[in-house]
Amino acid sequence: MIPRIIHQTWKDHDIPERFRAAQASWRTAHPDWEYRFWTDEDLERLVVERAPELASLYRGYPEDIQRVDAARYVIMRECGGLYADLDMDCLKPMDSLLDGRVVLPRTTPFGVSNQLMLAEPGQDFFDYVIASLPAAFAKRRFVWPRHVRVLSTAGPLFFSECLRDFGEVEGLRLLSLDEHGHGDPRQSYVRHLRGNTWAHWDTHVINFFHNHWKVLAAGATLSIVSAMILKAFL
Repeated sequence: MIPRIIHQTWKDHDIPERFRAAQASWRTAHPDWEYRFWTDEDLERLVVERAPELASLYRGYPEDIQRVDAARYVIMRECGGLYADLDMDCLKPMDSLLDGRVVLPRTTPFGVSNQLMLAEPGQDFFDYVIASLPAAFAKRRFVWPRHVRVLSTAGPLFFSECLRDFGEVEGLRLLSLDEHGHGDPRQSYVRHLRGNTWAHWDTHVINFFHNHWKVLAAGATLSIVSAMILKAFL
């Protein structure tokens, strides 16, 4: 079974005030679980000691978020348990998920997210994910914009690609969008806060188009139709 361990990370122990209630929610919902908090220093030590094959790339990443993404895969492989980003409230206990071997949340538009993961330690899938990091970085290190580069070298785009390429993951449970907090709140395990701690301007532009594409598409269609009508009467 998946061990009863909660993992969360931040660059140091000075967690921003806006995340502290969400952090506490995980311990409140799981009073009998072990809680492990990892700083950037802790994560580097973990990678060097438990995934030395990744250490050179880890130290060479230009972005801190790439290191954090890579390190969370090492946590899953080496320790197992539950990993959760700080920008999520836990709404209910996750003990019912522990009979799976790997639990990942569906998300849009990528496929699966790496912001919430549960796994047994020693899973072959996370071996594959970690082994795939160097090639992904070599292939996409110059991709533009930065947001896509981060997502595709170690983040959710990369992670979703690994899940597709690996094949069948034994004991995999995929949380629905509702369970992952993107739909019916009665089914949700988590509630998402405003995070984007690593975001730059390109992230905000991409998120704007993603969140408003239906309105923008309708506006563009209306403009085209209006232009065609005006042209017909001129």
